Amino acid sequence: MNSNLYIARQPILDKYNNIFAYELLYRDSAHSSNIKNDRHATVTVLSNVLNKFGVKNLLGNKKAFIKADKKFLGHDVIFYIPKEHFIFSMQANMELTESLKKRIAQLHEMGYILAINDVLITKDVCEKFFDIMKYITYIKVDINTKDEELALLKDYDISVIFTKVETHPMYDKAVSYNCDYVQGYFFSKPKVLEQEKFDPSSLKAINLCNYIMSDASIDDIVKEFEENHAISLQLLKFVNSGSFHFRHNISSIRQILTLMGKTPLTQWLMLMVYSTNGSINEHESESPLMQLLRNRTNLMVEVSNQIKKSEVEDLSSKVYFVGVISLLDTLFNVSMEVILDELNIDTEIKDALTAKVGILGEIYGFAKNLEKFDIKAVEDFCDKYDIETEELEKLTFEVIRSANEFEDSRGA
Repeated sequence: MNSNLYIARQPILDKYNNIFAYELLYRDSAHSSNIKNDRHATVTVLSNVLNKFGVKNLLGNKKAFIKADKKFLGHDVIFYIPKEHFIFSMQANMELTESLKKRIAQLHEMGYILAINDVLITKDVCEKFFDIMKYITYIKVDINTKDEELALLKDYDISVIFTKVETHPMYDKAVSYNCDYVQGYFFSKPKVLEQEKFDPSSLKAINLCNYIMSDASIDDIVKEFEENHAISLQLLKFVNSGSFHFRHNISSIRQILTLMGKTPLTQWLMLMVYSTNGSINEHESESPLMQLLRNRTNLMVEVSNQIKKSEVEDLSSKVYFVGVISLLDTLFNVSMEVILDELNIDTEIKDALTAKVGILGEIYGFAKNLEKFDIKAVEDFCDKYDIETEELEKLTFEVIRSANEFEDSRGA
């Protein structure tokens, strides 16, 4: 497969755990994360965002952090980049010459937003950047910085973003420092086990979803819904909210289930579980976990549609189910083993979740590898199933675009 530049985005969260911005990540199949020419990579990423994908499609209404080296900051190409969409992160190991300091002051005066990228704070680092700190809006601080060194930042009027926050103890450390923002995927990993069972009402919804996936008859599905009054009421509210436009007035649960179809019904049930169990407050938009769920399941379904030969019946629906089950441990702070024990789930789906075996497991593993930016594993999967890189690019872009559209519609 040819060498290609891959672009992904990692969320940066505010103090309410809402998505504040993204960092645009880029890797190529030849050098993985070790792209040798940072300036060329930055220009290529920006060119793709601006000319190929479109800023609105890739970022929604959020800004993006992107790495900027000395040569990039000094080149006039920066003046052709819309400053309202991007925050330029300077590498901490850059040599701060007098000409670069003047350039930074100039960019600040022109309204460009600048940051220092991913640094372990020390006294030497603070002294190095002392002269330009007044031009810097954000500093991205490695969460592994020693506590006593973090105190050095209190002398500066600058917003702190803790990076590499991958576990809940790391997140707790960031919160204890009263940080402004955090970056990392800690929200996609379950906390230490806090309970042995999850919410009964959610269990009913998940079991209903599983029941639908088991190819039960419409009579049996209707009966199950009619015995779960709260869920049936939620379904009626959903249908009457304008999400669906039926030709005839709705007169029964059977009519709704028949008109919706099994796959949309399954998706609604699982999204209801996630949306009603997250923390909700006046500041909240779509949660990072919900966005990860939406991105993961949509990508898995799109990829399943590209696989031409499979012995699994109704592959896309089963793939979607695997995707939503895969994050329930995080949502409820319950181990996956407990979840799978509580649910009467087909062995094929259990094996996919626990061992990533079978076509369902391989698609799930592919999605996880893309989230981790393991390009070698992603390309191996694409080679095996004859998925072209250009097609993968289209799929991932479409997933991001549709997620942005959904988020924008919530705020409308």
